[in-house]
Amino acid sequence: MLIEVTHTAPVRVGTTKITLPHYYISGDYVKFYCCMTEDMKLITVYHHKYACNIETKVYDDEDDVAFRLEREMRDKLYEPIDEAVFMHKFSEAHREIFYVVNPKLKPIE
Repeated sequence: MLIEVTHTAPVRVGTTKITLPHYYISGDYVKFYCCMTEDMKLITVYHHKYACNIETKVYDDEDDVAFRLEREMRDKLYEPIDEAVFMHKFSEAHREIFYVVNPKLKPIE
């Protein structure tokens, strides 16, 4: 049996100019709400019914930031969003984490 395998190589197809801060959604199956700040810090918010996480990562230079954003842009769910959308998700996650740490302060529903 003879099988033919096709080889592919990544090819640059263009560039996108991005002004920081940049707010966007990324992920392939679950949405992550992200903000790349002007001082090259990535804030990622994951807030779901059963889990909540806020993560930060600092990048050393603009090339690292460009590499990270390019990788995120390949995600199925990538799309730019407004600052207000990110801030809303950040506030929800922050509140949820606060009440996990301080359960006695959570209002009775």
